[in-house]
Amino acid sequence: MKTRSLTRSKALSWMSLPAEIRLMILEAIADQKYPGWASLASVCTEWQYVLEKANFYRIKLRGSCLDEFQYIVSPRKRELIHHICFNVELPQYTSTCCSKRRSPSVKISSIVSAGIWKLFSTLSTWVPADNLALEINVYSPSDCKHWFKNIYLSSDDVEHDMDALPDAPGSQIMLHDPQHGWMHGRQVRAPPRAALQRLFRPIQLKFHDTLPQVKAVTRLIIRRQFRRSLVGFGLLLNKFDRLEHMSYEPWAPYEDWHREFHDRETGLSFIMRVNLPDTVSSLIVFEDSYKFYDTFPKRPAHMPWFNLFDNLFDPSEGLGAVFASRSLNLQHLAVSFMVNAEEVFRYCQPMWSWSHLQSLALTSQLLQDDWGKREQIEALLCRASVLVQKMPKLHTFVLWNGGKAHACAFIYRIDREGASVTWRGTWHLEFSPLVVESWQLAASKLPFPELRLKQERIRGVIKSHGDAIYQLELPCQVIEPASLWQIRREACSLTQ
Repeated sequence: MKTRSLTRSKALSWMSLPAEIRLMILEAIADQKYPGWASLASVCTEWQYVLEKANFYRIKLRGSCLDEFQYIVSPRKRELIHHICFNVELPQYTSTCCSKRRSPSVKISSIVSAGIWKLFSTLSTWVPADNLALEINVYSPSDCKHWFKNIYLSSDDVEHDMDALPDAPGSQIMLHDPQHGWMHGRQVRAPPRAALQRLFRPIQLKFHDTLPQVKAVTRLIIRRQFRRSLVGFGLLLNKFDRLEHMSYEPWAPYEDWHREFHDRETGLSFIMRVNLPDTVSSLIVFEDSYKFYDTFPKRPAHMPWFNLFDNLFDPSEGLGAVFASRSLNLQHLAVSFMVNAEEVFRYCQPMWSWSHLQSLALTSQLLQDDWGKREQIEALLCRASVLVQKMPKLHTFVLWNGGKAHACAFIYRIDREGASVTWRGTWHLEFSPLVVESWQLAASKLPFPELRLKQERIRGVIKSHGDAIYQLELPCQVIEPASLWQIRREACSLTQ
């Protein structure tokens, strides 16, 4: 006769559970990622299928492991990989980096170029994938050990602390290093120019052999944690045959000393016009700038880097013109801080029609709580409504601006109930009759032609442009989530 314990053991055996329950348990194990969870894939075929799928979904690579990578990852496991984070780690600073003595030069360009070439050589053997993202990052472990102690070099911390509020108690480590300008958690001295130049120094890509074509990658991500600019970025873009999405978050050069690297082949306007693959349907560009974090703004003002580039070209080849023309073939476009919306609109031709565009998000410095700019804001909104009427598939249009202590967004949405216009911000903007009429005309061709008008006030504390994005709750992506988290944390550390 069976005992009660044996009956209970049988009832609670793994295989006695429904397949759906077993799958839920395994997925929970994969999501929680407790130490050693990946080794459980060796228990049986069922566990291997679920856990390996989660374990290989997103992998991190360093230059030192590329030789083994192509042999370790079998063709079957390649199909499980959907996101590759490639981190090029530069040598740590020398002991003389903070002294007046000149530090010995490090061949950064050769390190980065060699790593990228080896990675592309490996990926060139992969068959095309449905969804494979490549994220590239370059940093030195010393970047956050001297003057810039509050910056994040990678998204590792984000993954483990994504839900933590930037200003939550205990979320900030007390920073204290008088030699590098930090006293009891506060930055009391500005970093010297040499430290800024080292952090934002451009990297010249040079390849001894032809860079291989890569057919497997469909998404390219370069986050703002990659502070050094890539000179020769167009060489990479040319090699992606099936690229569909690019998220690019460059930094504005701090000062004019970067000018020597700006030539016709490396200007971003040239890259976007010539090197961006025609297969790209989604483009997100977010320009960060040290001016957002500089607590000592008495330095000489830097010239925006897009102006430096545009000085080299005919105005019709500048960033405003390039983004305008590129938008004709895109489904989703978001450009933040790099160029103003009015500059893009200026180059939109009367005969153009955007048959593919579904969402468009742009920034404009006109959007400020300044009565002297109200007429210009009205003209900008009316101009936008005229262009939107030529975008038959558009469901989301956003004009926004944000920074410390201010945020605002003009949002046009089309949903099942019809069209709506929302003003959301820390300050009030009354829609003039002319603005309402122009957007009513844009909505008149919809099945539900009535235009709903909304006013929403933001009352939260805004310490940075990151907080502005967070509080605005924009209906489309303008920045990588991990980058937004980093911006809010870095800015918060400067206001303690």
